[in-house]
Amino acid sequence: MAEPQHKRAKLPSSGEGGAGGRPGRLLPRRDLEIIHARLTHKCLCSLQLPDILHTLAVCNECLASQPATRPGPLREETLLYTGMLTLFFEVSLRQQSRGVLCARISQVAAAGADNEAAVLDVLFTLLASPDAYISYSAARALSALLLMLRGRAGEVVLERLVEILATSPRLVEVGHSVEVVRRVIEWKDLDDHPLEVGEEGGPPPECSRVRLAPAEAQGANEVKHLATSTLERRWFALVGRLTQLVNEFSAEREHVVVSFLALWESLISVKANLSVTDTKEFYSGLERLMAPLTRHTAAVVWRKVLDLYNEVLCYGSTLALQDVLAEEPCNLAHLLIRAVKDRRFLECVPCGGAGSGSGHGGEGAGSMAGPGPSSQGMSVGRDPGDRTVLHKVVLVVLKAIAVTVKETRCDSSSENSSRSGGSGSEDVDMAIIERSLREVVRKVDDFVKAKLPFHPEAPMAEWMVRLFADQDDWLVESMVCGLDIFTGLGLRIRQQPELHACVNPHTTFLVFLETVYLEHDVLLDLLVSNETCFLLYLLRYLKFIRRSWHEFASHCGRRLEEVMTVLIRLRYAIDRLVSKNLFPYNITPVLKLLQKCEEMYEGGEH
Repeated sequence: MAEPQHKRAKLPSSGEGGAGGRPGRLLPRRDLEIIHARLTHKCLCSLQLPDILHTLAVCNECLASQPATRPGPLREETLLYTGMLTLFFEVSLRQQSRGVLCARISQVAAAGADNEAAVLDVLFTLLASPDAYISYSAARALSALLLMLRGRAGEVVLERLVEILATSPRLVEVGHSVEVVRRVIEWKDLDDHPLEVGEEGGPPPECSRVRLAPAEAQGANEVKHLATSTLERRWFALVGRLTQLVNEFSAEREHVVVSFLALWESLISVKANLSVTDTKEFYSGLERLMAPLTRHTAAVVWRKVLDLYNEVLCYGSTLALQDVLAEEPCNLAHLLIRAVKDRRFLECVPCGGAGSGSGHGGEGAGSMAGPGPSSQGMSVGRDPGDRTVLHKVVLVVLKAIAVTVKETRCDSSSENSSRSGGSGSEDVDMAIIERSLREVVRKVDDFVKAKLPFHPEAPMAEWMVRLFADQDDWLVESMVCGLDIFTGLGLRIRQQPELHACVNPHTTFLVFLETVYLEHDVLLDLLVSNETCFLLYLLRYLKFIRRSWHEFASHCGRRLEEVMTVLIRLRYAIDRLVSKNLFPYNITPVLKLLQKCEEMYEGGEH
């Protein structure tokens, strides 16, 4: 194992390279191609350090002398150079994260630190290029380099990027700068590099390697913290600029708007591994995106804003598990409910209607099959993304209702909340909420049936399963919302037959089983997978069955036997996996509830 180099090799000035350093000379394309090819194998040991450093020095000086507005004959070489830098930084970063680094790559990185400012100046110059490909390629290299920077150097780069976001008139530069920051925030979520093969994805066996200390192997989280703190200081101005771009939306502004909304979503996503303190500021300004959402707003803006709102109201993965909800998601939920109830929000959603040339005359009104490719309820010639907008807006409204109910009751799944109607001030609050939610549910029901060919009398508990049948995570989250809305309203919902039928969890479960053709294996797959919150749903629904067994049995009627057959087979399948230690987590609570339901069924309690 090679020892780390203690003394940095200095980057030679381009003047030392003779004619190779004259401004205007073409970049050393062949040398760049050789370095790039070696990097694909994650090792530079076959190349000499002075040769690599000389090539980089020539490239930096040559590009520094070229106006950013005229890439001219250097365009292909410039793209090759930035692509090589991106690959170098990404390979280095991933090897560092694993604690084992190619010795030559380590030497190049150490020497390059002395010339860091020159590389950054070149990349920022290229970032401002009117050539979208060069700007994008520079952004990729800059984001990878930024993740390697530490301390004040990273802070300076981030401040420069945020200044571009806030003030630059060049939209291409702004859009790609947003992408740089977003890649930093999402770093832990990135998939393995496509060139990484083998179990560890490390250097080849013949590579001379350097083993890093644990402190040297970790550093991306420091840059992510710097990124959030830098954005936080300018957040009000940045949201103001985004709102202006949305209000003045055009094809030229689309990239910036979409990129910024994606960054915003990443900042508040639980997948970004950011602390609550780091993300709290980024919940401010969400309400400013509501006003621009009109019937004239582009569908792509609708989709991205709804993605952001759905991430804030991440019910199945976060909010449903919390005893006390934070103020920010509750405020957004209230805003959405008011918009649906009082401001005709749903009428502005850009999606087609079922009656305008959709050609579903042969679709039975009471069909139990979910809308497939030929029954999507959209007008001929409309954007296929329209139905995605419909899905997202229905889901976000369902989550807003569930959050509002949970906020008032604190624990929508507790036994008390499902058996009592509350008293005192809580009873008054729930009465007000119930009236508002009843109106919102009615509007959502009318909205969906105006767009898709569902039976006019089909309750929401039925059509929401069919609506989300092709998207497992949305389907399961909507089922959790429906269950929590029903149990959270307690006895009060039983006094409202229409609302009771509309969100009845037993209806939802029966239609769900129908949708998966009564296959217990599908339920098992959902339990094993970590892509949905099905464990949460099944655990809460089985508790609900245990508390209201007679109601469940009565609702199933003649189908009780086939429903229980699915649950019993599911228990057997789980038992087999548990006996072989193959289940990925402790499934005992679900097994006990399945056993209890089976006992009540076999005991004739129906």
